[in-house]
Amino acid sequence: MRHESVQRAMAEANTPSPVTKQSLLDRVVPALRADDRVLAVWLGGSDATGRADELSDVDLCIISEDKAAASLRPFIEATVASVAPIRVKFDLPEPTWHGFPQSFYQLENASEYLMVDWIIVERSQHNPWMEVERHGVPRVLFDKAGVIREAHVDHAALRTAAEKKIAELRLKFPLFRHLPIKMAQRGLPVDALHFYNALVLRPLIDLLRAIHCPDRYDFGPRYLKSDLPRQYDDLCRLSLVRSIHDYEWMVELASRLFDAALREHDARSK
Repeated sequence: MRHESVQRAMAEANTPSPVTKQSLLDRVVPALRADDRVLAVWLGGSDATGRADELSDVDLCIISEDKAAASLRPFIEATVASVAPIRVKFDLPEPTWHGFPQSFYQLENASEYLMVDWIIVERSQHNPWMEVERHGVPRVLFDKAGVIREAHVDHAALRTAAEKKIAELRLKFPLFRHLPIKMAQRGLPVDALHFYNALVLRPLIDLLRAIHCPDRYDFGPRYLKSDLPRQYDDLCRLSLVRSIHDYEWMVELASRLFDAALREHDARSK
């Protein structure tokens, strides 16, 4: 028994401590600060929007010197790997949809929730992640060159884009909303769920956002509880499909909410 206890104690002593968000930042941030190519680093995502909790990942936003992003990628990866081996890595294919290099890591000996998500914006590039109405207030970790500057959205441009979206949804929602019901009547639950999410629930969310939260009209289901508090309970009801027989009443409710939102929008626009 004593021998087993000693072996167990030795095994526990050789087991590395679990990686936490703070232990990761304590190692990665000083290395980034010491690199001349890196000008500033802040935390975005839930840290910037005031939603951070024990389930949050690590959203590292990096401002670099111009033409430094490509050479920084292996440095960042090696720095993170020095904290814990990278179990899964995904580099967003370039050119990325937003125009900036971005990678995601899952680490050994870390919670699956503690994903590292980093993005690099070079110094002379327009930095949309600074727009507080859309992305929150950056939690600055360091800024060696005074390059982190709070920015604001072009409200008029976003309102124009939201109005374009409303006009599109006004036509498409009544045109396609019958498809999940049709698939349900055919006894095709997977098809019904796909069409319901794509052609009923998501268009309703997009319409409500465009009308009530135009600054984030294109955020889909993200931040719904805070962005659409009055509509959130109804959207929760519409998100829980329990049976293939639910689609008729759910599409009917979604249609009522959709039409009411359009009437409210049109009354305000007169």
